[in-house]
Amino acid sequence: MTSKLRTRMMVGVGLLAATAMTVWAGEQDFTLVNKTGFTISALYVAPAKDRDWGEDILGEDEMPSGKTLDITFKGYGKKVCQFDVLLKDQDDNEWVVEGINLCEIHSLSFSKKGKSVNWEAN
Repeated sequence: MTSKLRTRMMVGVGLLAATAMTVWAGEQDFTLVNKTGFTISALYVAPAKDRDWGEDILGEDEMPSGKTLDITFKGYGKKVCQFDVLLKDQDDNEWVVEGINLCEIHSLSFSKKGKSVNWEAN
């Protein structure tokens, strides 16, 4: 196999892999940036107004302020777009951020202002 053909095949495989990753990505997947000033010790995401939060997305991990995390979803159809997020800090304080359209917003930052946590699209 010639060097030129090998290079073309490698580029083709790379493009195919990138396309497959985009197709397989969930409609509601998003990147979270922690700008709260505190370490997030637990993170839950649920369809809007559904208080069955499920499992902590972070598991045993924590997310220090200034860090970024990619959140991926399974089990929701394309029509489920509105989600709420529950954050907990190391002192077990809780903040609920409601009504984020994760079908349209794929990167967001959380920041703390006063006694509330707000979000903004990146």
